Amino acid sequence: MHRPQWNRASARFRCMPDNSPLLASKIPSSTRIEDLAVVTMNGDPLVVCVDVSYRVWTWDPLRDVWRQRPLPFGYDQDIIDDYPDAENQIDQVAVTVAGGRVVLAAGHDEQPVSFWDLETGELLRRATLGEDDYLGAVATVRGPGPARFVSSGHNSDVLLLWEEPFDSWTLLAEDVHVWSLATAEINGRSLVAGADGSSVLAWDLARPDRKQVFNTTESTWAVSWSRVENRPVVVAAADPGQLWVWELPDTAEDREHEDDAIKPRYEPINGHDGRIEAVDTAMVGGRPLAVTGSEDATVRVWDLAEGVAVGGRLVDHEGRVLAVKTAVLRGRDVALSAGQDGVIRVWGLPT
Repeated sequence: MHRPQWNRASARFRCMPDNSPLLASKIPSSTRIEDLAVVTMNGDPLVVCVDVSYRVWTWDPLRDVWRQRPLPFGYDQDIIDDYPDAENQIDQVAVTVAGGRVVLAAGHDEQPVSFWDLETGELLRRATLGEDDYLGAVATVRGPGPARFVSSGHNSDVLLLWEEPFDSWTLLAEDVHVWSLATAEINGRSLVAGADGSSVLAWDLARPDRKQVFNTTESTWAVSWSRVENRPVVVAAADPGQLWVWELPDTAEDREHEDDAIKPRYEPINGHDGRIEAVDTAMVGGRPLAVTGSEDATVRVWDLAEGVAVGGRLVDHEGRVLAVKTAVLRGRDVALSAGQDGVIRVWGLPT
């Protein structure tokens, strides 16, 4: 059985064997890709990624065009004066489109989150040493309105909400050490989830004081959101390569005590031979799917309603897969994966 593949030159799909990527493109720096994000501009996807040398790039998958995006140093003038040769340290990126421009939020565990206009390179918000913490994780808040992001601190155990023009932040939670974040807008609820040790924490932004706690048995590395039977579900990747899925209670069903355990929908799914480094989700033809990338150099697709794998392992990568994102490419649901080999691969998701 064969499936169509996008042909850049002819702007058509062509047939390729199952389990082969639709597209593959190497970053011009030929170095490891640490993180990636996807936005839609004028109906087409734009991929934003950062390499191991802290350089930010964009990739147009329809034209296979890469472009490096130089960014001014994210600190205020006092830090620049003290360290005139300093450059950005970035290994995490989140992006959104607001007011016709792509807004980038980025940082590192040695640099607080800052915000840029990706096209012009304008620094929208400068970080001040001591004002806030180095970056633990960052994610885009979904929904209409101004650009919004959530970030966690690397050293200070806080969760912050940022809204354009980013001149201040709102404290969402304290005493949480979150190193992975995911957001979603489901059934009118703006939701945030974070990996915190062997737990996953979840908040509804309408009631950030009502934290939900989901427990795993091992360290948790990545989180995402989906819907099963029109209910929000939290998806988490935990050692040793397991995928956990829980239903988020409705507001009316909030627990009286946050220590009350919420059981997963089913036993954890096992399917990787190493740690899952990244997870994202997509709804394809009404079917909730998760895509995972692992240190075992494979990508896998999962049916979240049934708790089973969809198809075999996707094995083209050489080395750890550090980032996965889902998107729509010319009307087709796809997953993008990247990591140690510096190649972004685009996979068609099963319909």
